[in-house]
Amino acid sequence: TLLYVYLRYLLTTTYVRTYVRTYVRTYVRTYVRTYVRTYVRTYVRTYVRTYVRTYVRTYVRTYVRTYVRTYVRTYVRTYVRTYVRTYVRTYVRTYVRTYVRTYVRTYVRTVRTYVRTVRTYVRTYGRTYVRTYVRTYVRTYVRTYVRTYVRTYVRTYVRTYVRTYVRTTT
Repeated sequence: TLLYVYLRYLLTTTYVRTYVRTYVRTYVRTYVRTYVRTYVRTYVRTYVRTYVRTYVRTYVRTYVRTYVRTYVRTYVRTYVRTYVRTYVRTYVRTYVRTYVRTYVRTYVRTVRTYVRTVRTYVRTYGRTYVRTYVRTYVRTYVRTYVRTYVRTYVRTYVRTYVRTYVRTTT
């Protein structure tokens, strides 16, 4: 009797998968506000006074005095306010996934026995599976906030005074 054993397959397969995902989001917001206020005030005052005096003493004297006063005042005020706000937000997310799969397969297929001149075939199948899963997750979050405030105040005052005096005497 003869006995033949054929070990045909012994497979080991390893699958390694790595997924890397990076999400980068940047939000930029700029707020610009400008306030402009102008105040203009003009004051105008005019004074007119006339004095008339007559003396009758063999002398005739006439006094005529005219006073003219004009006050001109102009106030100019300008307020300029500028608000600048910049928001910068950066979100960084990195996902790392590694899948490791190992398959071990052993196939034993044919066992042949020969008895004299009669051939008998006996086939046996044996399969062994070994599967190992390894999963690693790495998540990193990075958030940066940048806020800048810029405020500028500009105030200008302009005041002009004009006074005119006119006196006439005769």
